[in-house]
This record gives sequence, C-alpha cells and structure tokens, in this order.
Amino acid sequence: MRRKMRRWRLSSASFYMRWIVLLSLVLVVFLPLLAAAGGGKPATKVYNVADTRSMQPGLAKWIAGVYNGSPWMYGLTVVLVMSGMGLVLGFGMDRLLKLLGINLGKLAHHE
Repeated sequence: MRRKMRRWRLSSASFYMRWIVLLSLVLVVFLPLLAAAGGGKPATKVYNVADTRSMQPGLAKWIAGVYNGSPWMYGLTVVLVMSGMGLVLGFGMDRLLKLLGINLGKLAHHE
C-alpha cells in the first residue's frame, strides 16, 4: 500500500498572516532607519524646567524646586512618596475589610 505524498499548502489565512508579520517586521526595522537618514540640522538639547515664578510658597513650589534642582533627588522623592502612599492605602484597606468582617488571612485546608 502506497501513500501519496501531500504537498504542504498554506491556507489563505496563514498566507496573509505571514505577510502581515513580514510587513510589520520591515516597518519596525526600516522606518527608524529612514528617519535617521533624513538629515537636517542636528537636534538641540531640550531642558524640562518647571516654571516656579508665579507659584505661591508651599508644597507645590517645593516639589517644583526639587524637580528643577536635581533629577536624582526628585526621583528619590517620587519613589518614597509612592511607597508611602502604597503603605497607607494597603493598611487602610486592610483595616476597612476587617471592619466589614472580611478575613483575608491564611486559609486552613482540611483535607
């Protein structure tokens, strides 16, 4: 008994999917190269500065001063404030759930 060898044929959906993937790869690789080869005058350095001239003294002006003064100190301040907010929200929600009578502690498995 002899089997016939079937040729591998791509379905139309598979064929179009391969073309879409190939086209997207070409766009991802070659469009940045075209943009880089565009020429023109070289880019200038951009400075991001918060305008503190019309701000009233207070927390917002202090944060803007830290932002303008040192990017590292501003980054450290943001990390500390966000972690503090996470702690406050976490412990606050834990307290609220305890007041509502919802126990989120470890579950005892009785098997």
